[in-house]
Amino acid sequence: MYNQGVIPLATRPHADRRASIGWLLCSLFPAIFLLFLFALTSLSAPEHDDFCFAELYVRHGFIDTVSLFYHSQSGRVLALWLTQVPPAISAATGVSLLSAYALTMAVSAALFLAATTLAMVRAWPHATALQLTFLALAFASAVVGAAPSVRDLLYWLSAVACYVPPAVITILILGECIRALDQQAGFSWTLSAAMALGGFAAALCNEFTGAWLLLIVSASLGARHLFGQQRQIVHHVLIAAAIAVGWIIVVSASGNSARMDQLPNGGHVISSGLQALADSLGGLGRFLREPAILVWLAAVGLIASAQPGPTPQAAQKSKLLAFGTIAICLACCYFEYFAHRYATGMRLVERAQNQALILLLFGSTLGVKLLVGAYRPQVRERIASSAFGGLLGPVGMPASLTLLTIASLCLSSTGLQLRAQWQGLYPYWRESAERHALLTTSPDPVVVAPRHQWTPSLLMTSDLTANADRLPNDCIARYYHKSAVYAADAPR
Repeated sequence: MYNQGVIPLATRPHADRRASIGWLLCSLFPAIFLLFLFALTSLSAPEHDDFCFAELYVRHGFIDTVSLFYHSQSGRVLALWLTQVPPAISAATGVSLLSAYALTMAVSAALFLAATTLAMVRAWPHATALQLTFLALAFASAVVGAAPSVRDLLYWLSAVACYVPPAVITILILGECIRALDQQAGFSWTLSAAMALGGFAAALCNEFTGAWLLLIVSASLGARHLFGQQRQIVHHVLIAAAIAVGWIIVVSASGNSARMDQLPNGGHVISSGLQALADSLGGLGRFLREPAILVWLAAVGLIASAQPGPTPQAAQKSKLLAFGTIAICLACCYFEYFAHRYATGMRLVERAQNQALILLLFGSTLGVKLLVGAYRPQVRERIASSAFGGLLGPVGMPASLTLLTIASLCLSSTGLQLRAQWQGLYPYWRESAERHALLTTSPDPVVVAPRHQWTPSLLMTSDLTANADRLPNDCIARYYHKSAVYAADAPR
């Protein structure tokens, strides 16, 4: 009888240790996947627009360059500022533009991971430290693995500056709104000020993020009224006003109308609305076919089933929150597709689809978590009575998630692209470094530079052409103080 009371106590540390090892192993592959892709930022190199911003920064500096673009092409003030960071680093430290560019992209990747980690930590208040480690790494790896263009997410600054900062700020604000509603909490003045400042910065990055954030903040205020919670109208108005100011600055730029005048297929409301619907449904279909996304949402459901569930009275609110969150994210994504169709007459570009993916994946994460929490007893009973009952165990859950995560990331769009192109990544960077050395050291005013023999789409999309007066040749020539730059093997 004495031993019967001792054995469970003696074996519990062993079981806890096995569970801890399981969660560590579960986090290992997403960590390796992200580490490898983040390490590739050291091979990123400036392309076309990057040289234009670098040359303008050298001649005019931050403010005048932003002003020039604001009145001629775009009102994306913060994005225009961020794209000048590499030449600013190069000018201040004396390092080459190539090295400064790679450093900027490495810092950008680290900030992306830090921001998504913060979003996960805030969204899972009851998860253990090891579970949070997995959630943070797995969410970031799902985004990177399913990204419509991983190059535009990690390796090309002109795309990153316009869409990644507003995406991560948006999910942080959305997460705080849902967290406050779910826990019947309020915004502190410190948090409200941070959300206002972040929303203002995000709205300055592109034309549609401001509308996203205004919808989210308005929905938060409406949901508080619906659920009978403290409305905190002043806090919401402060956040919305800051966002609105940033959005007005962007959409009122004279460069927007000048750019639309160059795109005659834009400006049609009805056709843009219908085409955007088809475009967004196609994007949603792609979203639901991505192995990394499906496995991530399954992981969210499993972990949520092991978390403390809401009271029966709060379960109905959780359901409404779940469906409302997903509906808002879908509406935001549609608006992005519509805004691009209306402004350009073309389908939403992949770099902007990255922002839609991040929002929709985070919103779906919150939705699945809330729904599973609302139906937690039924979900646990259904899984326990099935052939997958072991998934609920402290060891079975991380073990299963380890295998699923490995398979999903290997089969993800980015995983397939990486395996197909990995041999050309370093040779591409070596060719970029050799071209930089040639343009830096050549005394000739006209330089004929070799085109890239290695062209991995993971890191590049364009190269020098035979036309010295067109992008990217013209900007490259001006940055290196040449009168003309030609591609060596391109017909002229």
